[in-house]
Amino acid sequence: SLDRVLIAFIIAAITGTIAGFLMGWFPNIRTIFEPWIQFTRMIPSIAFIPLVVVFFGIGNGSKILVIWFAAFLTITVGMMQGVLNVDPVYIKAARVLGANEWTLFGRVIVPATVPYMLVGFRLGLANAWTTVVAAELIASSHGLGYMIEQASEFYQVSVIVIGIVMIGLIGILMDRGVQWIEARVTRWK
Repeated sequence: SLDRVLIAFIIAAITGTIAGFLMGWFPNIRTIFEPWIQFTRMIPSIAFIPLVVVFFGIGNGSKILVIWFAAFLTITVGMMQGVLNVDPVYIKAARVLGANEWTLFGRVIVPATVPYMLVGFRLGLANAWTTVVAAELIASSHGLGYMIEQASEFYQVSVIVIGIVMIGLIGILMDRGVQWIEARVTRWK
């Protein structure tokens, strides 16, 4: 379970950050993709599990795809909002001081959006954990969700509770890790 979440989350963090920046900075890209992102975000990611299983089977890749999707949507929207909420005064001041697009992006936009990015990461991580458990409940032969499903068939309440507690502990440790990174990266905040 941890491997699936980490792989999917890292891919989602990279792709969601890029997509969010592009959608926030370029109005034409936002006009085209935001309605689709928002529409898809309203559908629970676990609803896509049967569709992914039909097209990609029950292998590890299909679970990673569904987990990536859940985290990607959240991170993308968070990043887009971060870029849209950059104070226009900062952008105008940088341009007046002669900043080109790359300097403006690297010195103004990116630092201003880091808090939004990290919140998006935290929410994306929570979505990833929710989705991995659901994916393992439906179609898996190992993982915490599979362990919980098997235990429920044999009425092993203690194993179910242990599985739930493990998911919570791992999730909170990962969340605290992102908070630790946030504290180091955004000291200026």
